[in-house]
Amino acid sequence: MDRMNQKLSRRRFLALSAVSVGAGVLAACASPASAPSAPAPAASEGQAAEAAPAVAPQTVAYWDWWGPSGSAVNAALFERLPVALQEYDSSLELDYQNVPFGEYFRKFLAAHAASDVPDVMHSSVYWARDFFDKGALADLTPNIEITPDLARDQFIEGALLQAVKGPAQYGIPGEGPDSNQIFYNIDLFEEAGVTTDAEEIAGWDWADFTAAAKELTKMDGDDVVQSGFMVGTPDAQMLSVWASCHNVGFYSHDGNGLESGIGFNEKDAAVNGLHWFLDLLYETRVSQPIAPERQDWAQFQQGAAAMASSGPWQYGRLSADIPDLNWSTMLWPSAPVEGGKQGTAVWNNMLVSPSRAQNPDVGWKFLEFWCGLDWMKERLAIGDWMAPRKDFYETAEFKARLAELPILAMVPVASAAGTPLVYIQQSALDEAIRPVMEAVILREQEPEAAIEELVAVGNEIMAKAGYA
Repeated sequence: MDRMNQKLSRRRFLALSAVSVGAGVLAACASPASAPSAPAPAASEGQAAEAAPAVAPQTVAYWDWWGPSGSAVNAALFERLPVALQEYDSSLELDYQNVPFGEYFRKFLAAHAASDVPDVMHSSVYWARDFFDKGALADLTPNIEITPDLARDQFIEGALLQAVKGPAQYGIPGEGPDSNQIFYNIDLFEEAGVTTDAEEIAGWDWADFTAAAKELTKMDGDDVVQSGFMVGTPDAQMLSVWASCHNVGFYSHDGNGLESGIGFNEKDAAVNGLHWFLDLLYETRVSQPIAPERQDWAQFQQGAAAMASSGPWQYGRLSADIPDLNWSTMLWPSAPVEGGKQGTAVWNNMLVSPSRAQNPDVGWKFLEFWCGLDWMKERLAIGDWMAPRKDFYETAEFKARLAELPILAMVPVASAAGTPLVYIQQSALDEAIRPVMEAVILREQEPEAAIEELVAVGNEIMAKAGYA
């Protein structure tokens, strides 16, 4: 079969996982006892009371592209998942199905057409709005209205940007928030005499950043041997970052606040961003040339690049893998325009309920569990995953981890500062964006003409999808 589809029993998970758990945890995975046929009588003296009637088990069908393979952390998470679910509600049994990320969109729409969908599923921001627009996801607002724990005000600023459409809400943030940030090597900054004061860096605009990157660059003749900043070919995510730095969004909106097209060229955000990257790459020359074999993150880890872009998913890994590396992160500096600000692109993947689910109430129970505080705290303990909930950042568990890794304070800050990563017609827009960005960065096309063309194509894509 092209996807794994199995009831997550203890035995099956041990076969899948490279990580074992203690005997006490394993014991908790036992299925609930069958209910007796009649109420148990009161225990008389000298007799043990009979067990209370058990709730009939309910199977929840759950799709995810995450799975126990690939890393010990993932294995530990999925080893713990069915156990924690039964601790939350002993009537729930998990039927987990792993669908590869690259096949998820197509397979879910095929399953929707056949009315053979899961009760609940993990959805990338890349797909959720398009699924909802096609009628394949339920509006969760009625459930949310009677579940205060998952109300909109329970989530940090920015967490719901890609989970709502007007008054409708089709997703509950289940992981994140993630964002695009600039990692920098503090030792290299100090060596070059560049400030490391976070407040001063927070006041940088693009010109300040360029000047710092130039100071951090080392040359050997005409060759860059230490990049001040690794400049890459821009993509949809970078267009979202540039829009944020101009204090605009990627999408344009109509009078009702609904997306109506693409608007990343407001204040010339995309044109300005392209000229900035071209200057960094060809004029000030703060970066090694773009090449297929260039490994940006590896160069940052090795100290061959003073700055490189990545995100919070690297925090724990970087600290664990290279404990001697002295680093921090910043948001992207403000664009040199009126109203410019520090910015980033942000996203939170979510849990959603298929509109044709056979057991939507059971799916909602799982969604309440996954998006609740207790499971978020467990995910922190297992794999240093952050959470989109406000109350998560007030817990003793988060504060203890924050004391060990202070940069975690940047996670909610970035969520509040950013503009949503491209999330409507992402695949079609990304396909249109990629060749245009490559042509500009190779100096085969001027930014102004390229972006004019891209806006027209992007708006056509949005219009065909029902946005006008």
